[in-house]
Amino acid sequence: ALDKSEIDRCLKKVAEGVEQFEDIWQKLHNAANANQKEKYEADLKKEIKKLQRLRDQIKTWVASNEIKDKRQLVENRKLIETQMERFKIVERETKTKAYSKEGLGLAQKVDPAQKEKEEVGQWLTTTIDTLNMQVDQFESEVESLSVQTRKKKGDKEKQDRIEELKRLIERHRYHIRMLETILRMLDNDSVQVEAIRKIKDDVEYYLDSSQEPDFEENEFLYDDLDLEDISQPLVATSPPTHIEDDIFQHSSSTPTSTTSSSPIPPSPATCTTVSRYTFHLQSVQFCPDFPDQSQEPLSSLKSMAERAAQGSGLEGELSALHLTGDIFPGSAAPSGPPVAPQSSLSEVNIPPSLGVCPLGPTPLSKEQLYQQAMQESAWTHMPHPSDSERIRQYLMRNPCPTLPFHHQVPPPHSDSVEFYQRLSTETLFFIFYYLEGTKAQYLAAKALKKQSWRFHTKYMMWFQRHEEPKTITDEFEQGTYIYFDYEKWGQRKKEGFTFEYRYLEDRDLQ
Repeated sequence: ALDKSEIDRCLKKVAEGVEQFEDIWQKLHNAANANQKEKYEADLKKEIKKLQRLRDQIKTWVASNEIKDKRQLVENRKLIETQMERFKIVERETKTKAYSKEGLGLAQKVDPAQKEKEEVGQWLTTTIDTLNMQVDQFESEVESLSVQTRKKKGDKEKQDRIEELKRLIERHRYHIRMLETILRMLDNDSVQVEAIRKIKDDVEYYLDSSQEPDFEENEFLYDDLDLEDISQPLVATSPPTHIEDDIFQHSSSTPTSTTSSSPIPPSPATCTTVSRYTFHLQSVQFCPDFPDQSQEPLSSLKSMAERAAQGSGLEGELSALHLTGDIFPGSAAPSGPPVAPQSSLSEVNIPPSLGVCPLGPTPLSKEQLYQQAMQESAWTHMPHPSDSERIRQYLMRNPCPTLPFHHQVPPPHSDSVEFYQRLSTETLFFIFYYLEGTKAQYLAAKALKKQSWRFHTKYMMWFQRHEEPKTITDEFEQGTYIYFDYEKWGQRKKEGFTFEYRYLEDRDLQ
């Protein structure tokens, strides 16, 4: 059972920590020189880490079903999160320090227009961070209320609050998406600073008053910015040519292999070197290495491809390259005006060594070769359909008869965390130490963590706080602990024990 005095001590520490944080915050902003600022920044970081640890403890209590009234815990958690947000602002301000060479040079070079753009960008970033923080708070409150409504069915007031919070989360995320788009457009000079300033008051009004009952949202807030029209050039920086349009109009699917009749799918790494491709082309155009060929006869294109293949050391493969005459309709007449492309479909047979490029393959980089090797390895270890089947119960060949009052089959839902949480602590320890490497050991560890037990990787024992630690630093905490001694098989009490965080098994069990 939870000790109320422990909760009171934790909340008292939160109040003291916030007060200390505020005191250091004021000293930081009133600091006269750089050395003082650095000292106060370090002190501020230590305080926020202490508050974060207290916040983690509070979140554990909020998720517990043993506490009925969680309002005070939620308020203190929000108070800590507010200080965390303030600390983020300090970190952002100190990235480019005013007294550094970069900061001094920046102050001299930035013109008024650039400075205004940076101020608006900073406002957008801060607003997005604030909205994200409020979304986290809303989601935490929804989780807390959901736990309460599951215990007490039919609480309409809490259910209405949950629906209201979900609506606020949805609206917040919409504004986050819009503001992130505007920020990207500002970086690309696709929107005027003055246009963003026009929406600033409405956005700040939403930020401050969206939770008030008489709040009315401006549904046309972003209409003047034409976000949908402007966002297109950000994706497509150059218009597609008519050649590409023709190719995709006449090709309803990706190139397919004419020899892939085997029911076994090809390896991902070898899909790029299928021996024969069928391309449906209406016209062919070569472009990054030769001058404009629009005035040359099409017959010269074939000779250019042959010369390129020979220059790349692939003349031995050239005989395997069969290009039908429809591709180069002017090959029989090397001189004269260019002949119009044929409308009929054509086939190109390309050997594997050339890939899909008639001018020769492009050598792969080391990273691409590594990815290819990884794909081959993944292909050889592909999942089997039976991997997704439910594990069958083991049936003994020579079953031993048991008395009828014993369990004849495993209890229902015995492979769930909920089942393990109903077991005694000693049973969980037995499963953990004697069923090593099994799913049962994993579930037992998960159940022990939910009971505030923590595993010490050096002593290979489970520890639990007997009381709030007397000393807490970034590297360790010291106090009185209860631990389970698996050698003597019993719980022991250890006073003045130093628990170093580097030995804490803190992986999140999913």
